Amino acid sequence: MTRIKISLMILAILLAGAVFSGVWVNLRCGALIEDSDSVRELWNSGSSAEAVDAAEKLERDWEDFRRTASVLVKNNKLAEVDRVCTRISYFARTESDELVPELIELRNMLEQLKDGETPKLTTVL
Repeated sequence: MTRIKISLMILAILLAGAVFSGVWVNLRCGALIEDSDSVRELWNSGSSAEAVDAAEKLERDWEDFRRTASVLVKNNKLAEVDRVCTRISYFARTESDELVPELIELRNMLEQLKDGETPKLTTVL
């Protein structure tokens, strides 16, 4: 009977960890998506200096997220987003026309990461 209790406790801990990590990734990806949208809105409104500041904040937030997420998420999922995210602040500083397409690509990649980490019945089974 003790083995069953220990096994159930281990399963409960694993389940709680999986739910926590899924919720955490979803919340952080949602915040990063909002940050990328704000950079795009600032850029489109002509506030390039504010867009640069927002892009640098987005990059700092991504680096903070990536440090912890690298333990919870496969590294290949994070590498592509990392590549795009580092170019955004550069494009904002140089006032490149490529900024908006990169922001759109970043948003789509973050949505895919968010959806991929959401525990669903089809992904668990």
